[in-house]
Amino acid sequence: MDRKLTLTATLAAALTGLSGCSSNGAREVVAANNTRICVDEWSNRIDDDYCEGRYGSGHRSSFLYLRAGSPIPYYYDNVRGAKYARYLSPTPLGGAVNRAPSSVNMSRSSAISRGGLGSSGRSFGRGG
Repeated sequence: MDRKLTLTATLAAALTGLSGCSSNGAREVVAANNTRICVDEWSNRIDDDYCEGRYGSGHRSSFLYLRAGSPIPYYYDNVRGAKYARYLSPTPLGGAVNRAPSSVNMSRSSAISRGGLGSSGRSFGRGG
């Protein structure tokens, strides 16, 4: 009995620790230098190619500029929120301006529900 109790307590502690392993968001990348990002008409960050005209002229997009030390948004992050807006400039900042690093040239993924013991668990084994 004593051994079973120890194993149960150890397992519970391990599972509690695992809950801290998942993160709601990706790690933030901070601009080492002044950085330009391309945004669409709704202020969502998109690929620089849209602002550079590589996808034709049918897209309403423009570059915005982030100063060194600011977090760099991932694709499809809205830059008008409090997290990014205070770092933005519509005009180039003094000094050299870099493209965003490739480590942020991707979109954040959202959690995927795969069923299990949630609401879908109630219908397990039922037909129809």
